[in-house]
Amino acid sequence: MPKTEIFDPNILNEKASLYLCAAGFEDRALGIVRQLKKERLAYSLILEYTTQKEDNKANLAILKKLLNDFSDEIPLTSPADLDNPLATQQDLAEKLKTIENKKITHVFVDISGMANVLILQTLSEVHRLFWDKKLYLLYTEAERYYPNKEDEQEIYTIIQEENIEEFGTIFSSSGAKEIFILPDFKGRFKDSLPICLIFFVGYEPIRSKGLIEQYCPNLVVVCYGEPPHDKFKWRARFSKTIHEDIIGVFKNYPYIDSKKINKGDISTFDISDILIKLEKIYATFYNEYNICITPQCSKLQAVATYLFTLTHPDVQVLFCLPGYFDPERYSKGTGSSHIINLFS
Repeated sequence: MPKTEIFDPNILNEKASLYLCAAGFEDRALGIVRQLKKERLAYSLILEYTTQKEDNKANLAILKKLLNDFSDEIPLTSPADLDNPLATQQDLAEKLKTIENKKITHVFVDISGMANVLILQTLSEVHRLFWDKKLYLLYTEAERYYPNKEDEQEIYTIIQEENIEEFGTIFSSSGAKEIFILPDFKGRFKDSLPICLIFFVGYEPIRSKGLIEQYCPNLVVVCYGEPPHDKFKWRARFSKTIHEDIIGVFKNYPYIDSKKINKGDISTFDISDILIKLEKIYATFYNEYNICITPQCSKLQAVATYLFTLTHPDVQVLFCLPGYFDPERYSKGTGSSHIINLFS
């Protein structure tokens, strides 16, 4: 099982390294590179979002400057178009193929600034093209996550008053623009079986409702995330309240809380815990259902989803694009940074 450890910048002293990251607007997108001092990288690659460029340009400029200082080669960039995920993955593959494989011994994928779909795409391409290299995941926590505790009652009030105009101003993203399944994660469904959707639930009930109504699963296993820090524990209860008690996201579909299968909620941080609990859910339903997972909560749950599909190629992964991301209602600040050897 992957083991999570505190990040030590000295590990990047490996000169034959490739470092990948995304220039997202969150502060933590810079969490790793700001810790580098004299480390030398053979290559670096920045995934550059094509949407909301104004929100992302400050972090993009800093990443280009720092990685140019720490890399032997000028940093590569590859477009990350969340509205066109197939083109994004194709462009990434082409850029990675320009890197001389034999010069690389270590690959470091920094997911701190990546959307969940981009995490799975990046890991898929890196594993495909650099399968014989040591692959490490880098991840920086945020200092504060939206929604904050002080926003809780205001959000409850707006939802209960059914103030539709205000919905777009209280969540991190607005609505569900599109659901999609990437070719690498379409699974191997049996025609005769219904679909069980394992839903890693976040804090965007309108997006969740749109996803469910477009996909129409036969059964939903609802997985609320348990944060690793006590100060964020309230968020699991909050997520359940806004999804089930107020908006009723799952009320028109047969659903079961994953706590009835596992003991407690599923971690948002511990990949081993996530994989163990996914395995138990899978074992409970795979004989009677086709299994699909939608990682709508934490980045590390998205990583665990990717790893789970490697050992369960029958499992499908479902993604959902929001109408809009609101940078002011995402994470702020930079917390601890971590490193994970994915295939130790």
